[in-house]
Amino acid sequence: MKRRAPPQAGFTLLEVLATLVILAIGLLGLARLQIAAMQYTHSALLRSQALLLAHDIMERMRANRTLAAAGAYSTEYETQIQTPPDCLTLTCSATQMVSYDVAQWQADLASLLPEGSGAITMLPSGGMERLLGISIRWNDQRKTNVSDFTTFSWSAEL
Repeated sequence: MKRRAPPQAGFTLLEVLATLVILAIGLLGLARLQIAAMQYTHSALLRSQALLLAHDIMERMRANRTLAAAGAYSTEYETQIQTPPDCLTLTCSATQMVSYDVAQWQADLASLLPEGSGAITMLPSGGMERLLGISIRWNDQRKTNVSDFTTFSWSAEL
């Protein structure tokens, strides 16, 4: 009587290799997903910072409403501001306060946002109200073209 070979038990080397390849591809996909989530979270943080900085300059302008309505706060991107007096320790006039506010705002933009800068413009309005346009731009490294800037624009009544 002939003996039969026992049936195979366990995995072959080929099955183990295929399982490892599938597992590796899955783990790489999860790592890419985690990296994308971190990039989008950072982008959302920068957008939140831009919103807070827009509110900051708006409140500074509301505190100095007369000169703000006259357009004294109007500025363009990358505007170089003369070194203003330190209005925290000195008594400043309303005009000096405009320089101080814009310089502080531009410094905050540059320090909190990568390559951040801002512009303030008076918008045309049909009524007695004065509308302000605040635009903030920064370099969002999440984009494929590094020279592209993300722009956040906000308008409000003074």
